[in-house]
Amino acid sequence: MERLKRLAQGDLSQNELEVLKRVFDLVTRQSWFDDTQYSREGFAAALVGLFRCGMTNPTQLERIAMFWALSDFSQSMSNGQRAKLRSLYSRGEAERQVCY
Repeated sequence: MERLKRLAQGDLSQNELEVLKRVFDLVTRQSWFDDTQYSREGFAAALVGLFRCGMTNPTQLERIAMFWALSDFSQSMSNGQRAKLRSLYSRGEAERQVCY
């Protein structure tokens, strides 16, 4: 929860953070999820970004987050993708916005 609070920068209510935490926990418990610190941080940033972009319906957020994580944070990601994610995490850029 602390990771999500930090990434939300005080912009979300306790109830909204709890929704994000439930979705985050559900996705990161999947056997295919790349359970590394940089993947967890990148996924948390993406999840907060989705919420800020208006994806606030918990069921829809869960579905989109699951597919996004499967695509971008899977144990089977390419070495190039893993290196890029690790690099972003080490530079602290995982907190990027996903809304365009």
